[in-house]
Amino acid sequence: MKKSTQLWGSFLMAGMLLFSSCKKDEEVMPAKSLYERLGGNTAISAVIDQFITNVAGDTRINAFFADAAADPARLTRLRNNLINQVGMATGGMEKYSGLDMKTAHKGMGIEDTHFTALVEDLSMALDKFSVPATEKTELLTALGAMKADIVEGPTTVYARLGGNAAITAVIDDFIGKVAADARINAFFAAAAADPARLNRLKMNLVNQVGQASGGPEKYTGLDMKTAHKGMNITDAQFNALVEDLTASLVKYKVESRTKIQLLTVLASLKGDIVGQ
Repeated sequence: MKKSTQLWGSFLMAGMLLFSSCKKDEEVMPAKSLYERLGGNTAISAVIDQFITNVAGDTRINAFFADAAADPARLTRLRNNLINQVGMATGGMEKYSGLDMKTAHKGMGIEDTHFTALVEDLSMALDKFSVPATEKTELLTALGAMKADIVEGPTTVYARLGGNAAITAVIDDFIGKVAADARINAFFAAAAADPARLNRLKMNLVNQVGQASGGPEKYTGLDMKTAHKGMNITDAQFNALVEDLTASLVKYKVESRTKIQLLTVLASLKGDIVGQ
């Protein structure tokens, strides 16, 4: 009986030790990071690729990414930055080395509606890869925390261009490009030969762009139809003018949406310029 009791006691002790050991192992076992639950770098890369595709087709916000989309090297850099940013934010080994969100989005005039569109495009990418609701919510919450550094609120094209000084610099460069452009410089030869006339042309352009983009400038020159009457400007020559202005905007690193909005204003004048 004594031996039986000892054996039973030993069995109970062993069971308690085993149970205690298992419980201890459970307690120290670390919870999986969001990074692991998302599927690591490979899964995050697939989601980002789909996200970029969604954004490219989203007319609410794709203008912000037009420059990157047109430059393979820049697009690759954006993709890698996004992967590294998500990886790092979710507990992975990736290291984000890009600009902080406030600096990266300064002057872009991103509004609440644009940010919401971005979140929706990412949400659709997560849904395509059947990311569970818990992980999806955690990731979108992390993105939501960046909103204050990304959203600036409504801004005018004028403000995003940088005001009068920046517009003047762009116009100066534009005039220089037109003067060197054999496709169209003959139209401006008389103005180029007369400093006073050239300065008047420059001020008219600055005021025209300033007024059209929401600035305080006032354009007092001739309307476009009257100013170009008898010049017989062709579509090709108008396109050359647009190309020269685009090159100047690129030189001064005017961001995509602002550049597109300004060029759209110019395009609206085409009917009054071409064929007159």
